[in-house]
Amino acid sequence: PIPYGSDVAGGLELILPQEVLLANLAKAPVRHVVITGASSGVGLAGAKLLVASGHRVTLACRTKAKADGAARACMEYAASGTDAGPATGAVGFYDTRRAGGLAVGAECDLSSLASIRTFSAAFSGPLDSLVLNAGLSLNVGDGKEQFTTDGFELTVGTNHLGHFLLYNLLASELQMSRQPRLVVTASGVHDPASEGGKQGGPEKWAGLGSLSGLESGSGFTMVDGGKYDADKAYKDSKLCNMLFMAEAARREGGRMSANAFSPGLIADPKGFFRNQNPLFASAFNAITQKAGVGETNDFAGSALAYMAVDPAMADRTGGWYDALPLGKHSLAKHQPSAEAQDVSKQARLWQLSERLVGLV
Repeated sequence: PIPYGSDVAGGLELILPQEVLLANLAKAPVRHVVITGASSGVGLAGAKLLVASGHRVTLACRTKAKADGAARACMEYAASGTDAGPATGAVGFYDTRRAGGLAVGAECDLSSLASIRTFSAAFSGPLDSLVLNAGLSLNVGDGKEQFTTDGFELTVGTNHLGHFLLYNLLASELQMSRQPRLVVTASGVHDPASEGGKQGGPEKWAGLGSLSGLESGSGFTMVDGGKYDADKAYKDSKLCNMLFMAEAARREGGRMSANAFSPGLIADPKGFFRNQNPLFASAFNAITQKAGVGETNDFAGSALAYMAVDPAMADRTGGWYDALPLGKHSLAKHQPSAEAQDVSKQARLWQLSERLVGLV
């Protein structure tokens, strides 16, 4: 292992720098990819890179208008021949092109089980890589919980339960691929030992307890049954993502590659941090960039694209690829939190999620 720090138990097992993430996108066999949350940020940047590299991408977004606009942006980027970054426009980022790339927009609102079912029923494949990327983070200063149309706390309902249902509804299509692949966009904040995960103190750390909130059925406010906290709800949702990915990998028994990655700290006040206090978001973004620990949507998009199509990931499963070292534009494989490795909790979360979304 490569030593990193006390917050990464056992050090880093593998480091994948930016140039490695981009190197084989246009050389990899063409794949059919579905990406959620592809209308902006990480999802859109990754979709642009994939389409420019000749892959066929369905952009599953909250509204059809957003999805179609994102699809047009992908096709324009692919046709431009520019070497600019897909999000920031940074010169010299990626100039490789392969003909045949295609972007198609589709509506899939992850806060609505009906919308997810409609999208899945209309999807006709083929499907090689399912990228569960959409993520919602509510204002951490708002003490009033919000709910999905089906009565779930909005953050966990969208980030975990919506994706859980989508995966299960598309699993048969995905398993028809010669090399099926599941990719989950998670976050280091799932781990209370990480720099991001420990922020706010123990009461805000990710932790699902006995899953008593989910045990109680729809209408829960927190997975552990505790008092609502928007910051903890987001961290918990990312822990749910990790548990879900690990259980999916085990259930497929090597027939499918399933992995999770972190796009890094991207405090974009117009993107992922759009629901936070605008002054805080702008200041925090400036601080992280100046300190050299922040990441960009260009890097994050390349990480998503790598996870989705690079041949090197075909035989890797159950792994956690974090954006480390901080601010260095690289992915690093290492162990997730102890709770994320809890096999019994992985299985129980799956069972409760099946019940909540109506699969059993």
